Amino acid sequence: MADVVHGYKTIFPIPLGLASTFNPDMMTISSEVAASESAAGGVRVTFAPMTDLVRDPRWGRVMESTGEDPYLNSVMAAASVKGFQGKLPIDENHVAATVKHFAAYGAPEAGRQYNTVDISEWRFRDQYLSSYKAAIDAQAQLVMTSFNTLFGIPATCNKYLMKDILRDELTFD
Repeated sequence: MADVVHGYKTIFPIPLGLASTFNPDMMTISSEVAASESAAGGVRVTFAPMTDLVRDPRWGRVMESTGEDPYLNSVMAAASVKGFQGKLPIDENHVAATVKHFAAYGAPEAGRQYNTVDISEWRFRDQYLSSYKAAIDAQAQLVMTSFNTLFGIPATCNKYLMKDILRDELTFD
């Protein structure tokens, strides 16, 4: 397992930079190269893509995201998963993608790392959920939970988030 966020041996622009091209093929190609290089080094799982929607520049992980637009985030998330994994089943030149951080990790109060997220259900669904759905629809093999509190409950033990939304609604199994 490795955090192959923007390359392994070959270093590509950070995800925010790749997203600024508005070219999902570029994201797929860079993820595919990173997958090939990391798989050759024995890595089988990457902790990427980070699909967190980010709107507060004070947050310390902005550069790992693909920005503030839900649609662009979704397109880039799917493109990254496609590049990392190739066609299923995953072969020796690809790695399993981990969509992270489920969910809304990029919306902490005051931009502070690990802080509470205080957003409405509507805003969560309208702006934050789509990129996770896109990555799951692209068949991301793993999902990493976020480290924050959402809807008043820590994400790691939030039944509504982990079962009702992730497992039942988004059909991640």
